[in-house]
Amino acid sequence: MFEISHSKEQIIIKRNTTFLGVGVVTIIMAIAGVRLLFGLLPFEEDYTFADVFGLIFVCVWIGIVISMGVFAFVTNSKQITINNYGILCKSWINKKFIKWDDIKDWGLSYCGQTRGEGNTYYLYFSKHECQIKNDCKKKLKGKMIKAFVIGNDYSEAINKIIPFCSEKTNIIPFLGKDIYHFI
Repeated sequence: MFEISHSKEQIIIKRNTTFLGVGVVTIIMAIAGVRLLFGLLPFEEDYTFADVFGLIFVCVWIGIVISMGVFAFVTNSKQITINNYGILCKSWINKKFIKWDDIKDWGLSYCGQTRGEGNTYYLYFSKHECQIKNDCKKKLKGKMIKAFVIGNDYSEAINKIIPFCSEKTNIIPFLGKDIYHFI
């Protein structure tokens, strides 16, 4: 889910607080994992395989939770600005800019489903043409600017973002069909 600021000169797409909430929950889970880790240490003299396995499991769990938290915070910080010059994507860790003349492929490509919110799509802008997988999806590989479009945001992207971008480029967008997908 995202928030759109729309004017004649530009569109700004920002994440709402969903990913921020996920990031906060993962920090709490990581703190619980670290507390559990300190409860396992130090080992007694005659530690068993179960002690070592538990230690490794907790360390892997903490690593996964921390990486999920970093992903959530970076995704939440992402802001895409679409204007007359091109597409700018800023987040805490990087900044990308693609001029309209450099875009060879763009649109909405299906990427999965969420529980209760429907289909998930990528709004993408690429410097190279991506291969079509089916009527709903393209193989999005390589460096590009992309953002999640979840559930009801699909119609908002179709009605606001696609027409605005279509005025800026002669490249016809790929619009993945919004149909129910079986897992």
